[in-house]
Amino acid sequence: MIPYKTDTEISSYIIFPRFLISLDLSNDAKVLYALLLDRAGISKKKGYIEADGTIRLYFTVEDAKTKLRRSRQVTTRAFHELESCGLIVRRKQGLGRPAIITLNLPVDKRRGANDR
Repeated sequence: MIPYKTDTEISSYIIFPRFLISLDLSNDAKVLYALLLDRAGISKKKGYIEADGTIRLYFTVEDAKTKLRRSRQVTTRAFHELESCGLIVRRKQGLGRPAIITLNLPVDKRRGANDR
């Protein structure tokens, strides 16, 4: 460990959107969303983009379980929480193939429709 000072550079981090703090979600679901957002950045660089411009990503329950260091049951529940509040959409591809995940962002009600 080193002290965090004015000249300290943070080499690797995950973005945690502020809107997650106020949502009624478990902490596991919030961290999972941040991990998915991070993975979306990688998917964007690799060109995993739908025809409409939506970024698609692949992140299995096993991947999430490992990153979160949680059980399969807790991880699956976190995915379901994100799906039920509309933050993610998972499309199954078939047996043995990972689901395609797309992310959604909440609409900022303070902004006008033309500001988006």
